[in-house]
Amino acid sequence: MKHIIYFALSFCLFLWVSFISTDEIKHTLHVIHKGISLTEPVACTLVEITNKKALPHEFYMDVESVVCGDNQCKIDVVRIYWDELGHFNKLVLPDDVALEKSEGKSFTNADYKKLHEILKNENSALKNVYKDEIVGTVGSEGVDAMSGETILLEKSTYVKGAVWTCYSLWHWAHGDVKQHIRDITGNSYSKRELQSFLQKDNYQLFALEQLIRKKDFSKRTVNAIINAIKTNPELLRTSMRYWNSAPGDIYQYGAQELLPAVNSANRVLYLTDILQTEQKLNTAFINATNPLIAKFSYQEIDIFLNILKVKKLTTPNTIAQLTALLRADDFLISRRVYYYLKTQELSADDKLKIEDYYQQWKHKL
Repeated sequence: MKHIIYFALSFCLFLWVSFISTDEIKHTLHVIHKGISLTEPVACTLVEITNKKALPHEFYMDVESVVCGDNQCKIDVVRIYWDELGHFNKLVLPDDVALEKSEGKSFTNADYKKLHEILKNENSALKNVYKDEIVGTVGSEGVDAMSGETILLEKSTYVKGAVWTCYSLWHWAHGDVKQHIRDITGNSYSKRELQSFLQKDNYQLFALEQLIRKKDFSKRTVNAIINAIKTNPELLRTSMRYWNSAPGDIYQYGAQELLPAVNSANRVLYLTDILQTEQKLNTAFINATNPLIAKFSYQEIDIFLNILKVKKLTTPNTIAQLTALLRADDFLISRRVYYYLKTQELSADDKLKIEDYYQQWKHKL
């Protein structure tokens, strides 16, 4: 009887452990860490923690605390946590580990607090500094310090005496691992769920990135992305990868919908993309855009006229809209339009308007 009870308890324990283990999924990755090598990927293990719905909730990875400039640093294994979108959450040290600065000094509570703030900053100056540039500034504080006369980084970007630790951990927290996390999370959701995320402020960019990666050009997704950009124009720049990889009719539809809806700065961005894209456009697109011409800034007009020239899309309606700009208050705009119209086949009436403009402004042309 005891053996039966023991077996039953063991089996229940096995089932419990098995159930718990499904909460963690290991992913073997090969990533570039800027402090280790710019060309050779490093093998590492990313652990995904799922929630009750078996969806990604959190991720962690055990990493070496420092990539040492000359092999004199004390190296410990620490654990970095990210949320489901790859944003740094926290740094956890084993109970017997304390980070050190130069000369073997331990981190103070203030140092740990500053390190956390550094690792939370996704736009830290550490992002654009190469390992060799840090080595070149090492001074009397040791290999984990920056005390030379020329300081490449502001003091706010590192803990004094521990620049290597800050640099190493920041690049673990914000390097290639982040995109792997986002892709793993993206794979856990359907396209319909990602479409709904476009309506959530904190998930919009993530949803857009993943729909681009999945190459979803369904009508529902296209309109969801357009609506998201109209409410949050900051998504436009990221969305250009989506439009440029879309079928031509979708690219044109997106441009026709978004150009009237965004501000001048974003129109410049979009018009520049239209000028450079290999997507095919037709005169229907230009005719749909013509009503905007009167609202264009000089920069917009300049790019738009280059589009007409390069794409050979000038229409009679476009000529009419441009001719009206010969009376624009902004002389730079009217002069730019004048020089463009001179290269076009014009009606007798439009030629007279060009000549009148020349007679009025020839001293400034």
